[in-house]
Amino acid sequence: MLEQLARISRFLALPLTAASLAAVGLAGCSTAGPDASEVEQGGVSNVLIDAQSVARLAPGERLSVDLRARDVVAHFAFDGLDFGRVDLDFGDQGKAPMAEAMEPLFSHPYSPLEAQEGRFVITADPANLPELTADDIAALEVERMIAREHGSRAPSAQPQSIDDCVEQTIYFYVDIVVNETVQSVLCAHTIVVCGSTTCDTQTHDGHDYLFCDGQESWTDAKATCASQGMSLVTLNDAAEEAWVSGAASAYSTQKWWMGLNDRASEGSFGWDSGEPLSYSNWYPGEPNNAGNEDCGQLNRFYPELGWNDEPCSLHLRFICESD
Repeated sequence: MLEQLARISRFLALPLTAASLAAVGLAGCSTAGPDASEVEQGGVSNVLIDAQSVARLAPGERLSVDLRARDVVAHFAFDGLDFGRVDLDFGDQGKAPMAEAMEPLFSHPYSPLEAQEGRFVITADPANLPELTADDIAALEVERMIAREHGSRAPSAQPQSIDDCVEQTIYFYVDIVVNETVQSVLCAHTIVVCGSTTCDTQTHDGHDYLFCDGQESWTDAKATCASQGMSLVTLNDAAEEAWVSGAASAYSTQKWWMGLNDRASEGSFGWDSGEPLSYSNWYPGEPNNAGNEDCGQLNRFYPELGWNDEPCSLHLRFICESD
């Protein structure tokens, strides 16, 4: 399942004393000077906020994470983290308890609370993440969410061939309210996506649908559907979309491939089934081909309906439909 989380490649496990927190834009109540354990990479300080760092606090003390810092990447380990003792600091805009301010994150389809090994990155500036290219950042500013894959790797918890797995990072903005002011923070959620597809069958309005939670590229998903005598799902009206989206979201609120694509002719979308495009429900601003996006998917921003174009090489869940 998608929830198996990869260790973030740039993750630096720093011992976070109150002094080291102050040195990199994270402060407890101490005013001690810089700690020798401070580490920087490419001018960006990487810090870990975990259960151990909170446990070091004195009784009544709270951990303040300064998200104004444009050169700090905060790596949150949510397993066992008492974020009721963590504040997010936006300087002149004020502070907010993390548990309250980050409610939009905790309810997000890529919430770290749904991960088995909750490692998660939050930063104030996408330029702090050197793996993002200028084109990635430009697309992210438009899309508000992009996914990038980083090649094959095997998850440590499974004796699986390295060729069966790919590391995928989902970057997305979350808007939170601090003192009645909306603040945007950029999150990066890195996961390992592996093969081994399993599909459940459901029937609706005389058609069979396969909801497949193994994640494949669009072309591999198309081939899997074809092997069952089916096509990637075609959505002919709002009622069918509502049913398909609801059924898919019962398995996962993350993204799903459908049959829509413009691989044959840029900007001319059609269905994998060959049916004409008589109904559409693009999310506002889509399709925009931000990053050579030729294949359509559901659940761009769950629970809102609305379609999005994505690079066909991404590994996503998918839905097949009988002809």
